[in-house]
Order: sequence, then structure tokens, then C-alpha cells
Amino acid sequence: MKVCFRCKKKIEEKDNYFRFTEFNNKKEIKSDYAHRKCWDEFLKQVGNVDEAMNMLRRLNKPLTNMGLLQEEEVIIRW
Repeated sequence: MKVCFRCKKKIEEKDNYFRFTEFNNKKEIKSDYAHRKCWDEFLKQVGNVDEAMNMLRRLNKPLTNMGLLQEEEVIIRW
């Protein structure tokens, strides 16, 4: 029986799904499965987080200049 590792529900034979297979030295170790819908939703969430992180990185300097964030202090020790 195949179970989606994202939603933990059973995957039917006629469902649209992905199979993720781990290999080590050309030997198959294990396989995991995910509904296409669950995997697409996961990828969307990852994209949204990446976009948010990029926006925060771009805002870091302006927010620091406005006094809303503390300046970063880098200490290099020899």
C-alpha cells in the first residue's frame, strides 16, 4: 500500500502521484510517495518562503537606516 508522506492518506493506483526513490551505491534503499496535489502545494509553500526571505534581505539595509533594525556587528578574531 502506498501512502502519501505529505498528507498521510492512501494513494490509489489510478491517482496522480510521485515516487521518490533513495539510492546508495546504485542500490535502491527506499521509496516514498506523494500525491501530485500535495507535492505541488508543498512546492508553492517553498516558493512563498523563498520570496519572503528575499524581500526581507532587500529590506534589511533600509530598515537599519531608518533605525528600525540594529546594525549588524561583525567581529573578526585572529
